[in-house]
Amino acid sequence: MANRETSSAGDQNLTQMAYRRIKEMMLNYDIVPGQRLIFGDFAKRLGVSRTPVNNALSILANEGFLDFIPNQGYRVHEITQNEAENLYRIREVLELGAIEEAIRKITKERLQVLENQKRLYEHAVVEQISRGRFTLDQEFHASYVQMAENPYLAGYFREVYQRIFLRHRIEGLRAGRAKRVVLEHEDICRAIIAKDIRNAKKVIRSHIRAGKEYIFSGIFG
Repeated sequence: MANRETSSAGDQNLTQMAYRRIKEMMLNYDIVPGQRLIFGDFAKRLGVSRTPVNNALSILANEGFLDFIPNQGYRVHEITQNEAENLYRIREVLELGAIEEAIRKITKERLQVLENQKRLYEHAVVEQISRGRFTLDQEFHASYVQMAENPYLAGYFREVYQRIFLRHRIEGLRAGRAKRVVLEHEDICRAIIAKDIRNAKKVIRSHIRAGKEYIFSGIFG
């Protein structure tokens, strides 16, 4: 009995490891939207059997990051315009819903985290990092969503953000937006530091919608 329980726990750990590693590959753009995924390749790369890889891919498919195609296997899901519209709408609701409570709960330590995330994004722009900027942008926004001290809200925000940027290609996006994002992040920080809820909502809404237009022009335009 103990051996079976140990084996089951080991299988779950391998599945979780495979899930995390495959998600990291998506984050790093090692695998891209539309790409077909081969079980054997992942098993070799991760050093595990096909079973945990299959389990991990099944989880990612259930979460909407992959599509299962009968007789072909899995492909990385490519976002549709309708999906993107809905996700951006939800993202805006989440961030605007969090910011008022976040500002009420500001501390020096939390502001420092926000400033640090802002600087990390700025550094990535200077270094001309492409895909990694999306992760840093996510963490900048997450830093003030987390100030609201609602773990469900923070979790939903990360899920929605990743459902957007893990499922679209970056090749068609125009250059130049990143520098504008730096300025918009600065506007958000200033509003939060000033505890100006009305202006914070205004600049956050403007920032999200500008980002949406940028993404839409590149992948749907």
